[in-house]
Amino acid sequence: MNALRTFVLVAVTAGLCVAADPTGESLLQRYIDRSGGAAAYAKAKNMAMSGTVEMPAQNITGNVTIFEEGEKSYTAMEFTGIGKIEEGYDGDTAWQNSALQGPRVLEGEEKASAKRAATLSTITSWREVYKEARTVGSVDIDGKPAWKVEMTPHEGKPETFYFDRDSGLLIRISAVFTTAMGEISTESNMSDFRTIDGILTPFTMTEKAMSQNIVMKFKNIAYNVTIPKDRFEAPPAVKALLEKKKQPAK
Repeated sequence: MNALRTFVLVAVTAGLCVAADPTGESLLQRYIDRSGGAAAYAKAKNMAMSGTVEMPAQNITGNVTIFEEGEKSYTAMEFTGIGKIEEGYDGDTAWQNSALQGPRVLEGEEKASAKRAATLSTITSWREVYKEARTVGSVDIDGKPAWKVEMTPHEGKPETFYFDRDSGLLIRISAVFTTAMGEISTESNMSDFRTIDGILTPFTMTEKAMSQNIVMKFKNIAYNVTIPKDRFEAPPAVKALLEKKKQPAK
């Protein structure tokens, strides 16, 4: 009987010693601390990025420019033979415009996703965007272990953040987006982190969706730059579409 009690006690004690996964909140805070700290992020009022964009499978290359400020954003990609593809969020209206599909005003989950992506301070003020951050396990990414954190937004579908277990950096985000073509699973991978104004910032981003890859390699990234005051305004084609939507149906 004594031996049995000893065995049970050892088993229970061993079970209690099994380390629990770190909380989602702690992994987010660790990322903030490792990538520069809350003070450095607080100083970043806006951001400008420019570089090259490539679709390797199609052997198509072009240029990409991104501006972010507060809850506003603007992205432009221009490819030879395809033309210009733009998208933005001005704090109220989310839109897309391209030579292939024309202008679109985003609504519902598309708009909610665009707003989350546009928010410059998403990481440091994540509680304003997401209502829960829950660690759901770990996975190997390129042979290195990473924590998986399910981020549930106040509006829209959950996303998964992947934090490198060694560096603490956010290296991947996966999500399902509702689009004009239906629901699409996407994966964003971040790498080549460099320190800009005290913040470790990824200079390479690879977007994966529908078996297609888009690789953005930034040559210039800067915080607290002078951005033209009309940069976040929708282009004329989108403004015309908005005016058309306001007109009463006949």
